[in-house]
Amino acid sequence: MQKFFQLFGALMALLALPGQKRDEDQLGKLLGEAKAFIESDEAKQLGNLTEVKRQFEQLKADHDKTVENLRKLEKAGLKMQGHRIEVLGYREIMDLRQVNRVFRYKDDAEGFGALVAHAVWGNTKRYEDVVAKRTRELADELIKDLDPGVAGSGAELVANIYMADLIANVEAVGTLFPLCDRVPLQTTGQTIWPKLTGELTAFPVAASAKIKESAQTYDTVPMTPIKWGVLTPIPNEFFRNPTLLDTLGQRTAWLITRAIPHAFDNAMVRGDGTADYGNITGLLQDANISAVTAAAATAIGSYTGADVGNVVAGINVDYALDLRWLMSLSAERKLRNVRDTLGHPLFDRGSNGEPNTVDGYPYSTCQRFPAAGSVGADTKWGAFGDLRLSHFFGMLGAIAIDTSEHVRFEHDMTVLRGIAMADAALKDANAVVTMKTHT
Repeated sequence: MQKFFQLFGALMALLALPGQKRDEDQLGKLLGEAKAFIESDEAKQLGNLTEVKRQFEQLKADHDKTVENLRKLEKAGLKMQGHRIEVLGYREIMDLRQVNRVFRYKDDAEGFGALVAHAVWGNTKRYEDVVAKRTRELADELIKDLDPGVAGSGAELVANIYMADLIANVEAVGTLFPLCDRVPLQTTGQTIWPKLTGELTAFPVAASAKIKESAQTYDTVPMTPIKWGVLTPIPNEFFRNPTLLDTLGQRTAWLITRAIPHAFDNAMVRGDGTADYGNITGLLQDANISAVTAAAATAIGSYTGADVGNVVAGINVDYALDLRWLMSLSAERKLRNVRDTLGHPLFDRGSNGEPNTVDGYPYSTCQRFPAAGSVGADTKWGAFGDLRLSHFFGMLGAIAIDTSEHVRFEHDMTVLRGIAMADAALKDANAVVTMKTHT
């Protein structure tokens, strides 16, 4: 059992890396070991592994396809190199987004814009009439020697040259879901993730005495990705005028990578488990997560140092190490005014690279949590804990982009659609608590 989970964990950790940082040879080796183990007599003792075997076979098929596509890319002279191997850092992303940009370099934005134009018009009779010649030539260069008509044959991979920057932007704009234990989902159906439920135990032992045995115990968490989509109209002038190609690429990527993380974070906070939230149950709605109620405060501004201390004490497991406060910005402004019994502020402004803290713990603000002014009595308004331990969050593949010229035809506009498939699941309810005002 332990060997299986070690192998499975190593494999999933490698799959979780961005494509440009993944060692495909190592991945192939691990997949081979996994296949051999599943077919071994030792694996048969674990019970029915039919679904696990099917998932590994699918992973192997996807890996083989990726390797083949990389060979085609190299043959076409499109091997990823230079800045495209290094994903944008958080600060760089924030600096770019202040001016509504996603890509660092103009040629990246133009290339992405050309692929968008090809996706919109490439298979229509109006392609040459609507899309400028320079744009068509750039798109043709990017997909040269690849067969765009077959799913997974390369056209999708070419777009993935830009996916590292797109996903990095989604991660940077998001607040909550990037803090979770990130896992890759490999099928539109159910993916089973193991979670540790019991640690090894150390016992005192006399000289020459037999040491008591202990074993780790595991449970499983099922995850099924749900499709999330965003639609936005684009004026067709962006396709006709090649000087606007850079703007098209930046605008397209900006709109999509802003909407998707906001939706994910909203589900992580407010989700009630229904289809409106991608079947995700959020922090403030999950009955399995304990709520720490203030002694007397019916508003955030009335919290005392004792109330804050009770929240911290609500985490009673020693394995939760990356603890932090999670709340809206206005709620954080209220909480930072709380003082202890001696009148000392609980807020401490960080220095020398250390973050600001409240009662010794850093915080992340997310506007999906309730604003301080809207929080009344008997209301959950924030959370405290280690999301890496408390929640899984997984995405299936990258961000898919598609278009339609028909929806807004009378306005001479094309509707752009961005799709991401994701799911979240509670991993360990003991690693997080919510804050609740007094009734």
